[in-house]
Amino acid sequence: MAISIPWLNRKSSTTGRIGIAVGPDGLSIACVDAKQKLTFCRLYDELSDSTQLLGDLVAEHEWKGMPCTVVLHPVYYQLLLTERPPVEDEELSSAVRWKVKELLDFPIEEAAIDTFSLPEDAYRGRQKMLYAAALRKTTLQDLVSPVEAAGLEVDCIEVSELALHNLSSRITSDRGCTAIVQFHAGEGFINLVESGAIYLSRRLDIGLDKFKPSGDNTTFFDTLFLEIQRSLDFYESQLGKGIVTYLYYSPGLPSTEAIGRFLSAQLAVTVEPLSLSAVNVDSDIPLDDEQVLRCVTAIGAALQPKKVLEVANAAH
Repeated sequence: MAISIPWLNRKSSTTGRIGIAVGPDGLSIACVDAKQKLTFCRLYDELSDSTQLLGDLVAEHEWKGMPCTVVLHPVYYQLLLTERPPVEDEELSSAVRWKVKELLDFPIEEAAIDTFSLPEDAYRGRQKMLYAAALRKTTLQDLVSPVEAAGLEVDCIEVSELALHNLSSRITSDRGCTAIVQFHAGEGFINLVESGAIYLSRRLDIGLDKFKPSGDNTTFFDTLFLEIQRSLDFYESQLGKGIVTYLYYSPGLPSTEAIGRFLSAQLAVTVEPLSLSAVNVDSDIPLDDEQVLRCVTAIGAALQPKKVLEVANAAH
């Protein structure tokens, strides 16, 4: 049966928005009001019943019926880079499904797929490229159902790369080519951004589970350096873009400061933790709180992005 959950697009809202990031490590939940001010943010990393938790929060904060964006943890989906099929926009969905079906690890009939395009000048303008995000329809429905059951109006599904980009698009544009690195347990990803647009998004085969706040991190640092340097080299040589000048990493916690020091020493870029004050988030709660810094994708999902990415709607 087809599902009708919006995917990589959202309705405009004048009442504020809830962002909920779902993953194997729990839920992070953020709320912004109609003025784009952060009014609630919390991480729940030990859950026995997400439906009950969400229902209680909706009742307590009178969120019933509010628009909500659900952010998917990278473990749930594949993000595939492919050439844009030479078809009209209305035919793009089916053309992309046919193009990526051999790249999936499950039958294409079971897949929910949508796309976002790279800028026209990526790859030196030689070819038009896009990313296709794909996951099982049943997985998507299972993740969204508790949120809808709690009384929120899910009008958008986002992947983590785009939710984080909603935040990074607020970084002042005079910083040129910028890298944004997000760490999860078990994996991470890097976005390479210029003028508010994603030119490259790439998974990193290294996660915070391999990092020791106090101890020997030689293997972690060696792997991380190679992964990031490979991404920066590709950005410059294959995409034909300029040299990256800034790199932000998240979560920017006291426990991850050693990562920042290492990258700053090894890379010819300015390295900073991704702070919410740097991306101009207005808030009623302390922006340097550890709970808040661990909820960046939920916050990005709740906030309206400064620049709208070109997305293509896909049939589910």
